[in-house]
Amino acid sequence: MSKVTSKAVFKAYNQQQVLLLPPQLDELIPTHHLVRVVNTVVEQMDLSDLINQYEGGGTSSYHPKMMVKVLLYGYAMKIYTGRKLAKALQQDVTFMWLAAYNRPDFRTLNLFRSGILKEAIEELFKQLLLFLVDYGYIKIENYFTDGSTFSADANKHKMVWKKNAERYKLLAEDKCRALFQQIDILNQEEEKQYGELDLEEMGKQPIDQQTVARQVEKLNQVIGKTSDNRSARKAEALKKKVKEQQEKIERYDEQLTISAQRSGYSKTDTDATAMFMKNQELLPAYNVVASSENQFITGLSVHQNPNDATCFKEHLEQLPLKPASITADSIFGTEQNYELLERYDIENYLKFPTFHREQTRSFKTNLFLKENFTYHPESDTYTCPNNQTLHYRNTEASRHKKTGYLSVYKIYQAENCHACTLASQCKKSQERNRTIKVNPQLDYYKSQARTNLNSQKGLALRRARGIEIESCFGDIKHNMNFRRFHLRGLRKVKTEFSLVALAHNLRKMHLQVIQKAA
Repeated sequence: MSKVTSKAVFKAYNQQQVLLLPPQLDELIPTHHLVRVVNTVVEQMDLSDLINQYEGGGTSSYHPKMMVKVLLYGYAMKIYTGRKLAKALQQDVTFMWLAAYNRPDFRTLNLFRSGILKEAIEELFKQLLLFLVDYGYIKIENYFTDGSTFSADANKHKMVWKKNAERYKLLAEDKCRALFQQIDILNQEEEKQYGELDLEEMGKQPIDQQTVARQVEKLNQVIGKTSDNRSARKAEALKKKVKEQQEKIERYDEQLTISAQRSGYSKTDTDATAMFMKNQELLPAYNVVASSENQFITGLSVHQNPNDATCFKEHLEQLPLKPASITADSIFGTEQNYELLERYDIENYLKFPTFHREQTRSFKTNLFLKENFTYHPESDTYTCPNNQTLHYRNTEASRHKKTGYLSVYKIYQAENCHACTLASQCKKSQERNRTIKVNPQLDYYKSQARTNLNSQKGLALRRARGIEIESCFGDIKHNMNFRRFHLRGLRKVKTEFSLVALAHNLRKMHLQVIQKAA
C-alpha cells in the first residue's frame, strides 16, 4: 500500500461533523437566483380564487401558494413531470427552500395541476401581466401575434380519420340493407312490401336502432313460428350479422361526432388533431396562438385547428388585457379578423396575403389585375386598361365554411370585350365579357392595413415582429425544450401551456433582474 508523501494542505472534510446550529437553506441560494424571482412574484399574487376551490374537511391540504411556486419554478427549470418534480423536492436545495421542506408526491402534484389549478390559471396569468405592467416590463401597447404547433401526448399510429369513418359507415349501411332484403325474403313478405322493385329502387332508408329492431323482430317471428331447423338457423345467423353491422354503424357515428369539424383525432387523446409539424411530419398536435410584447407572452390560446387565421377570433376574445395595436403575419389578414380589430378598437397592423406581392414591380405594372383597375365612386364603376367601363351587375354573399363568417361581394362586368385588342391578355374566357369580383369592406380594411404597415411606426413593428413572438416560441421549444405536451385533453393542455408561458415570462424577468444588478 502506497504512502502519501504530499505536503499539500486540504480543507477539513468530515462527513460526520456535527453542526452547532442548523443551517438555513436561504443562505445557500444566491441573491438574484431565479427561484427568488418566482417566490417574489407568487407572493404578490392574489390566490383567493384558487384557495376558495378547497371545500375543507378531512385531512389538511398542501398550501396552493406553495404548489403554484413549485410548478412554476419546475417549468422554468425544464421539469415538466410530476415524478421529476417530486424528486427535486427531495434533492434540490432551491426546491426545498421554495416548498419550505414540504414534499408532496407526484400524484398530489399532478392532481393539483390537472384539477384545481386549471380553474384558476387564467386569473394567475392575468395577475402576472399586471405585475409586469406595474414594474415597467410591458406597456400593453403593441402586441405581436403568431401560431405554432406542439405535439400532443398521443400515439401517432392510432389516428381516426373522418373520411374513413364516413366511408366505412356507408359500407356498413349498405350491408345492413342487403341483410334486410334477405330477412324479408325469409319472412315471405317481399312481394307484399316491394312487389317487383328491389331494395335499391325503393331508395336508401336511414339505418337507425328502430329500423334494426323491426328487422330483428321479424327474425324472432320466423324463429318462433317455423318448424324448419334450417330456416331457424338462417334467421339466427342473419340476426347476428345485423347486430354486428349495427355496432359498426354506431362506432362510426361516435367517431364522426368526436371528429366534428376536424379531419380526425387520436384515440389516445381525442382532442388532438392531426397537424403538419415543421419537418412536414403528420402528428396529433395542438395549435398554440400567442401574443407577446417585449418578448413577454401577453396572451395565449390553444386550438384544434391548424389554421391561425380562423383561431384569431377566439384568441382575441381570450386576451386578458387588450392592447393598442396588434401586428401579425399575412395569414391573419382576413376580413373577419380586420372587423374584430375594429370592434375592439385595436389598431390594424395585420398583413394580408398579397401585401408583399403588391410591392413588386410585376404587380404594379400588370394593368389587367383588378386591383389596378380605376374605380369611380360617383358612378360606382371601374375602368379597364382599354378605357372600357365595367358596370355594377349584382351582389353575391359567401359564407366561410369553418367560421361561418359572411362576406359580401359586388360583381362588375364590361359590356363589350369582343372587339377589344387586349382581350386575350385581360380575360381567360373568349366568350364572356371581363368580370371582376370586389369585396368593398375587405378592400377598405386592406387599405387601412396598407397605410399603417407602410408608416414609420408600421415599418418598425414589421421589423420587430420576427424578433418578438418568434423569440418566445424559440425559447420555449429550444431553450426550455418544450415541444410536446405532457397532459391530455384541450382544457388540461391549455393549463400546461399557461404554466409554460408563465415560466417563460419569469425566466425573461430573471434575465432583466440580472442585467440591472450587473
